[in-house]
Amino acid sequence: MLQDFVVNKTTDIAAPVPEVWKFITTPAGMKEYLFGTNAISDWKVGSLIRFTGEWEGKPYEDKGTIEVLDENKVFEYTYYSSFSGVPDQSENYTLVRMELEPIETGTRLTVKHSNFPNETVYQNNEKHWELVLDTIKERTEKARSQGV
Repeated sequence: MLQDFVVNKTTDIAAPVPEVWKFITTPAGMKEYLFGTNAISDWKVGSLIRFTGEWEGKPYEDKGTIEVLDENKVFEYTYYSSFSGVPDQSENYTLVRMELEPIETGTRLTVKHSNFPNETVYQNNEKHWELVLDTIKERTEKARSQGV
């Protein structure tokens, strides 16, 4: 594992914590911020979470396990990408941790993604998280402004 490679991203969102939480932990929200991915789980700690979809014409199924589901606070899961080019073994699973914190203007969302099997996987994720956080911020603020 590459301990030096950790994605740490934070964004402030002008929406209350429960709205951001609902967006980041439901299949409908995840489909929006994970590039059309379907998230399938029974949403309990220790449960499998599957990510299915199509990327550049190729179907995929990624997976992981929900490690922490502390409502309105922490959503953490392991993650294996079928595109990573490494075997589906526990040491090749990354760890995604999303923390929510109430702030005066709404919610501070911090993402920490760690335990990358190689630098290429790290670099791909570093780029993707910028887009993901922008999407989460944009969609939750837009829903709030439209009263959705």
